Amino acid sequence: MSSPETDAPHYAMLLSRLTSSGQWDRALDTAQEWLAKDPEKVRAHMAAATALINLRRHGEAAPHLGRVLASEPENDMAHRFMSIVHFHQNRFKAADESIQKAISLNPNDAFHWYHLALMFYRQGDRASGRKCAEKACALNPRNSDILNLLALCDSTPSSATGSRKLEQYRLALELDPENPKVHNNIGIYYLNSKDYPAAEEHFRRALFFDPTLTVARANLFITIKHSDAVYRCLCAPKDILRRSFSLMRSARKRSVLLYLLAIPVWILAYRFVIVGLVLWGLFVWPLVKVYEFLTIGDMRAQAGEIGARRGGFLGYRRWTIRVRLAVCALILTLFWGGMAWLYSNETTRPIVYLFIAILVVSFLVRTVSLTLKKDRARAHARTRAKKLGNLLDPAGPKRKWWKYYRE
Repeated sequence: MSSPETDAPHYAMLLSRLTSSGQWDRALDTAQEWLAKDPEKVRAHMAAATALINLRRHGEAAPHLGRVLASEPENDMAHRFMSIVHFHQNRFKAADESIQKAISLNPNDAFHWYHLALMFYRQGDRASGRKCAEKACALNPRNSDILNLLALCDSTPSSATGSRKLEQYRLALELDPENPKVHNNIGIYYLNSKDYPAAEEHFRRALFFDPTLTVARANLFITIKHSDAVYRCLCAPKDILRRSFSLMRSARKRSVLLYLLAIPVWILAYRFVIVGLVLWGLFVWPLVKVYEFLTIGDMRAQAGEIGARRGGFLGYRRWTIRVRLAVCALILTLFWGGMAWLYSNETTRPIVYLFIAILVVSFLVRTVSLTLKKDRARAHARTRAKKLGNLLDPAGPKRKWWKYYRE
């Protein structure tokens, strides 16, 4: 009869093979089987936590990491994994403390710096993220994930930034041609450049190498939608307004004077923007949603989703595209006709105004909530950069001449 001591080498070897090949479901099952026989085995808890983090089940990984750190408080990898868990659960202060502990225990681990750079990048502080990514790259210069993050953190305001990022992505692919994250980022580059065939190709490659990469599947779906001529025409007004706001933000970054000079023009045009948004919400947005609803099966099938053309209300996804477009026209005619009838009657006209008010308020609430969420993350990133100033810049900041004078 086997004992926990005799089973340990078998489980350790099996887990090593499963984790090296990325079979995280099987690795988790093996770790749980090991823990059923030996609940206090630290290595089994660490293996279970590693598998759960890679399966994006961060909440379930926390108890296993707690058991590891209770037995091995100097385990720097466990501290980094705990930082990952805290960060994904929006406990940013705890995430900072854990990664700082990991770096203090082992400052030569490139992936500690990589995770710190990733936190900065996701919270909008690309400058600090690039410093950490450069430290990680110095420790491990031939890792494609680190080179990929280094390219993402490139925030230099230059027209050549895009092409420089593409070259860095290609360099990362030379080191690891099967890296799905790099293929996804190259696809995003081509998507922003409106080169939809090239973007689709790289998103499909990312999903070929990692079918569970949800961000690549979402980006592929966006690419297919914009490759559709009808959908692209329907979204054109919204894209123009979004481009206008992005031009305003870029003008503020390039020149404060240009931004200030453009403010009076924007004040005059603001009312037209609001009217444009309301008209688009009333007449175009319903058309976009109905068209998207009726063609969602085709788009998902093109994105490689199995069984995408099955199901739907009355099995509509199996209908021909002409029948679905006819249904689309009928639904929108009834919608616009109903709105026109309500507006023509003085007793029901307030319903139309209420609908418009709800539409505008919903848009503003969503915009404000997203802005506040991003501002909160950026503020925390700035606070983290100040606290970790010695780690990011060991030489220390340059002192101003008046500080020397006061001393």
